[in-house]
Amino acid sequence: MKNSKINTLIIGLGQIGFKYDFSIKYEIDNPESSKKIITHARSVVCHPDFNLAAGIDNNKEACKSFNLVYKNPTYSDINSFLSSEQTKIDLVIIAVNPHNQPKLIEEVINKINPKVLLIEKPIAISIQEARKVELLCKKKPDLVVCINYGRRYLPLVQKWSKLINSGEVGEFLYGNIIYGKGIISNGSHFLNLAQIWINNLEYLKTFDKGKKINDFDREASFILKCKNKKSLLSVYSIGSNNLRAGEIDLWFEGGRLCFLNNGKSLYFWPRLRTKSLIETHDSLAEIPKVYSTNNEKSQYFVIDSIKNIFHGNDKINLPCSLNEGLETMSIINNALKSQNLK
Repeated sequence: MKNSKINTLIIGLGQIGFKYDFSIKYEIDNPESSKKIITHARSVVCHPDFNLAAGIDNNKEACKSFNLVYKNPTYSDINSFLSSEQTKIDLVIIAVNPHNQPKLIEEVINKINPKVLLIEKPIAISIQEARKVELLCKKKPDLVVCINYGRRYLPLVQKWSKLINSGEVGEFLYGNIIYGKGIISNGSHFLNLAQIWINNLEYLKTFDKGKKINDFDREASFILKCKNKKSLLSVYSIGSNNLRAGEIDLWFEGGRLCFLNNGKSLYFWPRLRTKSLIETHDSLAEIPKVYSTNNEKSQYFVIDSIKNIFHGNDKINLPCSLNEGLETMSIINNALKSQNLK
């Protein structure tokens, strides 16, 4: 281990923690060597500024697989890790079942006390449990907390956030989000992304609570609005048809922005001012501008953003802070607790 590196501990060696890309070839400290970087483990080992200290999981097979791929030690729990390792941990990544995250976060804060905590979404199974996480983290004012809504960290998403906030594409007019496989588990990704492009979204009305898919999630469909404006954003689930989706379609005064098919590409149709003496309304360009999102390296961009925290950058610049993750959970909570429908 190099002393200059950021020592990282991963808790939870499931899909996002380790499994999604474990079979892809890689080289340590070389992000270009891996065709995909879509797990926490791969992002840490491929980033030259980070050192993967260990992994923790109570599943023995997961630990065995992790050790075979990355040659790092694994442990069944935090106490086992602490009794065997003397390494000071700078960053802890938590990627476990949302039922268990609040209790585990408390244990990490009290026993490991890292400088930065990266929490997998959803933060918890409810806004009440998420608020408990907030209170725990506030007890450590120097702790920086990031939420892993990975699309927010993509450089292209950050670029468009600046363009929209500068007023270059005009005011937001109307939009749609289409998702499936649970508003908390999957739809929250796209709601959270829309929030970085559309300021001051608030809950308006639920028109379908949808079917339950587990003990904490539903296929809810609802409408949001911009504060002090008439602009609306509808959130619609197609999960009742056993379909998983993730798309955002936003109309601005200056054109239409679409994040399609889970975000491999971003499309923008600019507004064309009419030159006709007969036609009174403008149209969009027939062919959109298409941008690659580099979503296949999404977790590398997350860890690269966290690197900046250790280089003295202010945490206000985080693509998705704890507060922003809580704002997403709050909107979902309002939609799910609506009394309009049973």
